[in-house]
Amino acid sequence: MSTRAFQSFLDSPQLARLAKLAKAQRQLGGQWQAVLPAGLAKLSDVVGIEGDCLLVSTRSAAVAAKLRQMEARLVLQLNDKGLKINAIRCRIQVELLPHQQKPSKRTLELSPAALTALSAAATDLPPSPLRDALAAMVAKRSRGPRG
Repeated sequence: MSTRAFQSFLDSPQLARLAKLAKAQRQLGGQWQAVLPAGLAKLSDVVGIEGDCLLVSTRSAAVAAKLRQMEARLVLQLNDKGLKINAIRCRIQVELLPHQQKPSKRTLELSPAALTALSAAATDLPPSPLRDALAAMVAKRSRGPRG
């Protein structure tokens, strides 16, 4: 992308609207974090506003229940900050625990032409860690996926 095309992209009205929405979302999130007790601040995030209702995502049902208990006070505090809402609606976004997450298998398929080019590059390089790494990668990929 040329510099001129990139600059026209940066100056586009669509990007300006997106930047304005992102700024408003950050401000909304900041207002939300400011009224929450410290322990709950890291466990919830603002999704947006729907009518006069603030949408919040939480990490567990327990956090959602606590926020529902505090809803009247939180709504008053947010109204004092200039946010015109009448209710808070929580959505639970459960995250998998580290032991429940399946590791992603990252495989790189190289064509025979790519292997030949990398092998030639490794041969042309002077002795160095890069040369050793290229040679090892070519050797490993030449053996096949199970090798």
